[in-house]
Amino acid sequence: MRKQLFSQRSTPRRGVQGQSLVEIALILPVILVLFLGLAEVAFILYAHVQVANAAREGARRGSLCRFNGDCTTLAAVVETAVINEPGQALNMNGSNTVVTVQPASLSSAPAVGTPLTVTVAYTYTPPFVSNIVPMFPAEISLEHSSVMRFDK
Repeated sequence: MRKQLFSQRSTPRRGVQGQSLVEIALILPVILVLFLGLAEVAFILYAHVQVANAAREGARRGSLCRFNGDCTTLAAVVETAVINEPGQALNMNGSNTVVTVQPASLSSAPAVGTPLTVTVAYTYTPPFVSNIVPMFPAEISLEHSSVMRFDK
């Protein structure tokens, strides 16, 4: 009698393998969307850091206009510095990036210590989840401001 208890079949019953396949088929899309969403959030945070770095680089370049001797083209210098910021992985251009400089224009060199505010607004297009999940936004607006003072 004892032998019969231990001599049960070790192979799975018919239909158990099919049940596992159905369970995986049901849960796999949910897991896939979660992982893609996690990657999407990481890309958005990375883009936000890149926008902050571009604003900081534009403000730094603009704050040196007294040193360079040309403050009349301040907005153009700042916009060029923002779009061509070294190490930038985003595709910043005139269609997806708006650069605002305050003060917008200067007729002469500003006083040392005068603040310069550079605001960069970038429209980020998520590559993954917005194509799969319709309620996720197709474009995300990222904005960052940086304030520096004009240097000697």
